[in-house]
Amino acid sequence: MSEPAGSFRVDPAELEAFLVLSEELHFGRTAQRLGLSQPRVSQLIRSLENRIGRKLVDRTSRRVRINPLGEQLLAGVAPAFADLWQAFVEVRESARRLRIGFLGPYGSTLDGPIARFRRQFPDYPVSFIQVQWTDIYGPLRRGEIDCQISLAPVTQPDLTVGPELAVFPRLLAVGRNHRWAGRAEVDIEELAEVRVIQPHRDVVFEFARSFWPGAATPAGRPIATAPPARTEPEMLSAVAHGEAVFVTTAAMPTRFTHPEVVFVPFTGLPPARTLLVWRADNADPKVLELARLAERERDAAR
Repeated sequence: MSEPAGSFRVDPAELEAFLVLSEELHFGRTAQRLGLSQPRVSQLIRSLENRIGRKLVDRTSRRVRINPLGEQLLAGVAPAFADLWQAFVEVRESARRLRIGFLGPYGSTLDGPIARFRRQFPDYPVSFIQVQWTDIYGPLRRGEIDCQISLAPVTQPDLTVGPELAVFPRLLAVGRNHRWAGRAEVDIEELAEVRVIQPHRDVVFEFARSFWPGAATPAGRPIATAPPARTEPEMLSAVAHGEAVFVTTAAMPTRFTHPEVVFVPFTGLPPARTLLVWRADNADPKVLELARLAERERDAAR
């Protein structure tokens, strides 16, 4: 009954039939659970026994019993098969949900397309995951999210750039008691008169050059810098308790506020634009459908 050395292989269908039979102890019920014919189940059990080289199941016209050798195989295979099934379930669940990353206050830029997506795919869960400024595209590249709301521009060769989602005017965060707190607007040239909080040094992506002021104003006046901030709450706390200011957008006060911080219109930098991006090797049709819905909403708003 044994196979020649070197030709042994495992057939998952045989193991599954054996595991179900060990629970049902009845060939008919086992066939019903597996969606197979009873002769097919018998064939799978015989084939498994042939691979082992001995009987695993004692059967009569009245009863089915797993013999000691079968119990030994069951003790080794059942936990591994349960782990295999759990892995399959987890991967299947991951494949049937849409995970969207977003930076700080920009998650709401997809509210409209997501509402349409949920109506179109009511059984397809959607979750939002905040991405850290110091690891902007890390979760996307590691497969922890399926697509992401990012700031423009995006020129990463491994990422696909989808539709523009929203445009945000620029604001300047200042302390409530700062001399600019009541201003109608502040221009970029005036930043030479104050200290400006900078992004963390790990924020090195292409949009950083256009999103935040550089070392000098457009006219060449040097801009004094304050210690960098990694998160929005860090930035707000630094503005509230120091003399520094921070350049941001109109999205900020919709998500992050501080009782001692006010936001003043800011001129001299272009508005910030958000984009939908995903990995170039991601062929998930649901990501493409979300991009289509976002593009349709953008076109309708114009």
